[in-house]
Amino acid sequence: MRMRTHDYASPGLYFVTFNTKERHRWFGEIRDGCMHLNTNGQLAKEHWIAIPQHYGHVRLHAFTIMPDHVHGILELIERPVRSAQMRNDARPNGPAPGSLGAIIGSYRAGVVRAMNRSRSYVIRGLWQRGYHDMIIRNERAFQHITVYIQRHPSMMG
Repeated sequence: MRMRTHDYASPGLYFVTFNTKERHRWFGEIRDGCMHLNTNGQLAKEHWIAIPQHYGHVRLHAFTIMPDHVHGILELIERPVRSAQMRNDARPNGPAPGSLGAIIGSYRAGVVRAMNRSRSYVIRGLWQRGYHDMIIRNERAFQHITVYIQRHPSMMG
């Protein structure tokens, strides 16, 4: 799904969408035209808003959490600062530290951990494998995607 020639740690705007496994409605429900977040939805929202606290090179733009998926625009405003040790470590698998893939992976893992802390059983396989991304290349596309996100039912709760 990723564009092989693009460096996903490079500055830019990215529109991401990721779904829950089997489109299970973990995060709430739509009632009266509004998205009512349940406890899981609140956790997902709090973790999304906290991304810049963990990744100082990220700015958040429009986002929404729906019963079974998340849409959001993330902006990488500079290349992640990497220590000499990180530059020397071989990474045969997985996303580069600070890249879009690392950020999304960390977010999704954090949501699962938070949800599991509040249960007597462990949730396995919360997320559908992978995610969809689009590189936003100009202001027109940014505005179009922002409007698309904002047309989703408003989040309540």
